[in-house]
Amino acid sequence: MIESERDLFARTLRELYHIERELEDLQAELAEAATDEELEDFFTAHSERTTEQIGRLEPIFDAIEVEVEPGPIESASLDGLRARRDELVGDLQDPVLGDLIEMELGRAIERLEITRLETLLALADRMNLPGEVTDPLETTKAEAENGLEELQESTV
Repeated sequence: MIESERDLFARTLRELYHIERELEDLQAELAEAATDEELEDFFTAHSERTTEQIGRLEPIFDAIEVEVEPGPIESASLDGLRARRDELVGDLQDPVLGDLIEMELGRAIERLEITRLETLLALADRMNLPGEVTDPLETTKAEAENGLEELQESTV
């Protein structure tokens, strides 16, 4: 139950954490499916950044002093994006077109992460949370924005 800003913060953080954990596996799958070397390299490198981001998120649970484990909160948004990707890839006759679908998924995921991070940062500001909470969120948001920019500039 969400009764306070702190409750909403904890729930949103748990959801973001779950999204990042899901992305660890998904990015390897996307890298393997890519036919374009640039796109494969992007997803491989992004997988490493995701692992770093998870490491940055985990200490925040302790810092906000909420007795909550960073367990999964399902993301209907991520599930929907993955289902759409799977459906489109299953219908493809030309595997090279899959790169466009993988890029679309990548952009959508980056936007989803950015949105969750913006919510967390807005809540952190309202709650006057310290830099040990906001700094890792800002760093992760900047990485997500850079990832989105890379995908938008790609010539795949």
